[in-house]
Amino acid sequence: MFYYSKKLIFPITMGAKVLLCIFLVQNFFFSGTRVHAQKAAATGRVDFKPKLGVVERAALDMTADSGDSTAEAVSLYDYGEVHFSYSERVGLVMTMKYWTRIKILKESALSRASVSIPCGDGGSYDVEESITDISGYTYNLVGNNIETIQLPRKSVVREKVSDKVWNYKFNLQNVRKGSIIEYCYTKTTPLKYQDKPDAWSFQGSIPFKWSEYKITIPYSLYYKITMNGYVPLYITDKEEVAVSMGLSKLDGHGMSYRFVMKDAPAFSRESFITTPSDYLSKISFELSSVRIPGEIVQTYSHKWEDVDKTLLMSSGFGGQLKRYSFIKEIKEEISRKTSDPAEKLEMAYAYIQQNIKWDENGGVVSKDGVKKAFENKKGNASDINLMLTCLLRELDLDCDPVALSTRSHGQINEAIPLLEGFNYVVCQAKIGEKAYLLDATQRYGYPGILPEHALNGIGRVVPDKGNGYFVDLSTKTTLSRLEMIDAELSPADGTLKGSYMISLAGYEALRWREKYLSEAENAYPDQLKKQFSEWEINGVKIVNKKEKLREAVEVHCAFEVDNESSSPDILYFNPLLVGRVGENPFKAITRIYPIDFTSGYSTSFIGNYKLPEGYYLEEVPKIEIITLPEKAGKFTYQVKQVDNEIKVNSMIMVNRAKFAAEEYDILREFYDRIVQKHTQTLVIKKKK
Repeated sequence: MFYYSKKLIFPITMGAKVLLCIFLVQNFFFSGTRVHAQKAAATGRVDFKPKLGVVERAALDMTADSGDSTAEAVSLYDYGEVHFSYSERVGLVMTMKYWTRIKILKESALSRASVSIPCGDGGSYDVEESITDISGYTYNLVGNNIETIQLPRKSVVREKVSDKVWNYKFNLQNVRKGSIIEYCYTKTTPLKYQDKPDAWSFQGSIPFKWSEYKITIPYSLYYKITMNGYVPLYITDKEEVAVSMGLSKLDGHGMSYRFVMKDAPAFSRESFITTPSDYLSKISFELSSVRIPGEIVQTYSHKWEDVDKTLLMSSGFGGQLKRYSFIKEIKEEISRKTSDPAEKLEMAYAYIQQNIKWDENGGVVSKDGVKKAFENKKGNASDINLMLTCLLRELDLDCDPVALSTRSHGQINEAIPLLEGFNYVVCQAKIGEKAYLLDATQRYGYPGILPEHALNGIGRVVPDKGNGYFVDLSTKTTLSRLEMIDAELSPADGTLKGSYMISLAGYEALRWREKYLSEAENAYPDQLKKQFSEWEINGVKIVNKKEKLREAVEVHCAFEVDNESSSPDILYFNPLLVGRVGENPFKAITRIYPIDFTSGYSTSFIGNYKLPEGYYLEEVPKIEIITLPEKAGKFTYQVKQVDNEIKVNSMIMVNRAKFAAEEYDILREFYDRIVQKHTQTLVIKKKK
C-alpha cells in the first residue's frame, strides 16, 4: 500500500523568507502529485533547455544584464542533475552531471575562465570521487560569425591539493570581454564517502538567468530536503518514475524532482545581514534512512535529543564536565568569601575571565581539554565556558552549557537537527527565576551579556539530566552612545570653543574596551584627534575605563574649531558637530533580505551653543518626531533659542534588532528623514 506518514511539503513564511521543507518519511507516492508550481507546459510558463556546444547570437550581442547594469558576468544557464545507482565495486553511488554557461561582460570576470573542480579522496577506491566527461567551449563574435573554440582534452590537469582532495583544473581558451564560456562534467561519489548530494545554490555573486536542479531518489533512500532563501522558485515538479539501479533488489520506483529558479539576482552583501549562507536560495539534503530489501534498515535521521546525547558522550564536550581538583580549590576560595548565589556567579565568572585567556578560536568541543587549558592559562571558547560551567556547578549553581552558531557561521534551523550546525559554546546559569547567558572569553564582558558574534537566533541548552531545549540569544542590552557639546560661538572671528563629552554604554562600551584597553595609553586620544582632524583637542580624560564594566565609559576633552562659513554679520552652522547621520545606510530602492542590527541601539546628541550679545537664530527648524510602527524605533530632533543660547537635541532609538524585508521601505524612509534633519544648516545673524 502506498502511503506517507507526514505531510510531504509545507511552506513556512518568515517575513519575505521562503523556507520549504520536504520530509520523505516513506518514498512511495501516488503518481502525478504536484507541489506549488506545476510542470511548465501545464502552467504556460516558459521552459528552457539549451544545446551543449551551440549558442544564440542574441546572447553574444549582449553587452549588459538588463536587470543589473553593474554585473561583471551573467550565468545564462546553470544545471545540475543527480541520480543514484549501484556498483559492485563500490556499492551505492551518486552521479552528478553539471553544466554551466556564463556571459563575460567585464574584464574583471575573465578569471571565471580558469576552472577548478574539487574531488574527494577517502584513501581507497571505494571511498573516492571521480570526475569524467569534462568538456568546454568558448564562443566569440568575430565579424558577423560565431567562433567556437573547444577545450582540448590535454589541457585538463589533475592536481593534488591535500591527502583528501584532488583538483581538476583547466583554462578555457581565447576568453575576452563579450565571450560566452561553457563547460560540463560528471562527478561520481560513493555513498561511503558522502551520503548526501551537495547543496545546490540557485544564486551566486552574479545574476542567474536560469538555474535548474534535478534529482531522482530511489525508493530505498529516504532524504530530508530543505529549500530556503528569499527568491521564489519558478518551477517545482515531482513525479513517480521507474528506477533502474543496476541491482535487481534495488530496482523499482522512485521520485523525480525538478527545481528551477529564473532571473535570480546576484547576491551582494547588503548592510545589516549575518552571513551569505543564511540568505542564498539553495536546496540541501540530509539522509534519513536506507531501506534495502532483505537487509536491516539503517537510520541516519536525528532528533535534537540525539544531538544532545552525542555532545554529552563526546570526550571534548560532556567528557570535560568533571569534578576537577583545581576547580574544587577555586570553589573553596569563593565559598569562603560569600554564600550569596549572585555573588558566587560574579566571582566565578571574573576568575575564569581574568585567568584564562581566549585564543580567539570558537569550537563546540574542547581543544586540548579543560585541565590543559587551565594549566596553560589559555583555551578556545569551549575550554573556557565548559570550565566556567564546571566551576558554577561546584558552587551548587544551576548551570548548563549552551551550543550555538556564531553570526559568521550561519543560523541554526530548529527543524534540522545537525551537530555540524554548532561552532561555539557559552553557558547558562539560573538563580531563582532569572537566567544569565555567560561567555567568559570576553575580557571586558560581564554575566548576562554575550559577545556580538554570538547573538545569532537560538542556542541549544544541553543539560546532564533531562531534555535539552532552545534558548533565545537575543539581548536587551543595546549599543548606546550619548554625545554632548557645550561651546561658545564667536561669529566675529569664526571660532567655536568649548567642551566635548561622549558616554558609551552597553555594547558600545564593550567595543571600546576590547579595542583600546589592549593598546597603548595614548591610542584613543590619538584616534580622537585623527577623527576630528579640524579640531584642536586638549585635556583628554577617560573615566571608568574598566573599573565598573556594567557602566559607561566616558570621555571628556576641550576643543576649538574654526568655522570657515562665518562672517561678523552672518554664520552658517550645522550644530551636529558629532553623531551626525550624513547618509542613509539603506541605499537600495528595494530589498528582499531582512535587516539584522545585531542588537537595538540608541544615539543621542545634546548641544548648547552660547551666542554673543546681538546675535539670533534666523529661523527655528520645526520639531521632528518620527515613530516606527509598533514602537520599533523613534527619532526626535529639536532646535530652540533660549535668550542667547541655542539648544539642540537629537535622539535615534531602534528598539528591535530585526526587521522583515517588508518593513524596509519604512526603515529607509525613517533614515532619509534623519539625514534631512542632520544635514540641515542653521543661519545665525547679527541684529541690525
